[in-house]
Amino acid sequence: MSDVVFGFGALPRDLVARIAADEIGLEFGVHGEFRLRCAIQPIFRHEDGRLTPVAADAQVVPYREGRPVAVGEFLAEIVDEERAIVARVWAVLPLANAHNMGVKGIALLFRQDINGDAPDLDDLGFMVRRLKGEGFEASQLICEIGGDEKLACELRALGMRVALGQPGSAQHDVDAVKRVLPDIVRLDRASFERFCADAATGRLLRPVVSELKTLGVDVLVEGIDNESRLEIALGAGVDLFQGDLLEPAKLVGSVFAEGARETSQYRRGECVVVPLFG
Repeated sequence: MSDVVFGFGALPRDLVARIAADEIGLEFGVHGEFRLRCAIQPIFRHEDGRLTPVAADAQVVPYREGRPVAVGEFLAEIVDEERAIVARVWAVLPLANAHNMGVKGIALLFRQDINGDAPDLDDLGFMVRRLKGEGFEASQLICEIGGDEKLACELRALGMRVALGQPGSAQHDVDAVKRVLPDIVRLDRASFERFCADAATGRLLRPVVSELKTLGVDVLVEGIDNESRLEIALGAGVDLFQGDLLEPAKLVGSVFAEGARETSQYRRGECVVVPLFG
């Protein structure tokens, strides 16, 4: 497999030597002996007892000698003067793989750069224009950020949607939601797991979700890995679902099942249901 530019085509300046493509057009980043590959996991909307894929969560996974490595291990190998360019590759790579998601007609959720800083808006603007020329509208791109109101406005000016993520927090800052006005608020795996600890904490999820929804946002829960967690999220009125029970993450280029699924196919009566009331 050669490191040649083949798939996406034109890329932002300075990144052409950093992002290559394999023989079938799957884009990956190049940093020394590391290869940065894109993994995606479908996100499902729940309506009328059905789960329909509406987006894909794209994450960058470092590989060394053909095996995935922890992000911390990868970061430890990056010298200070290389961090900025690596961060740009990290942010752009999911967009370069927008057409390799394996499910047609859905949105792409990606995170700001690896350092937690604001992404390079020139790079994002370039990619938005490039993708639009290929029929992928900016509104199909969802950038997850922290509580940066200015960044949210700048992303919207590019035509993107905004997701608000506060990793590890069981309770979102309502003031941050009001400032940023995101389209989506995401409860990550660590946040959701806190609500799954026992029946008492499980009952707390519904008011959290209800409060967020009154602010006009969709609530996304990550970590739907078993039937019990699915039941908790369904009972709480969650809008968007993500987890290994529904579909595990796979490298771009993998094939995912398209179309809606009945929630009943994941509810076999063997799970422990956490009551939300009483």
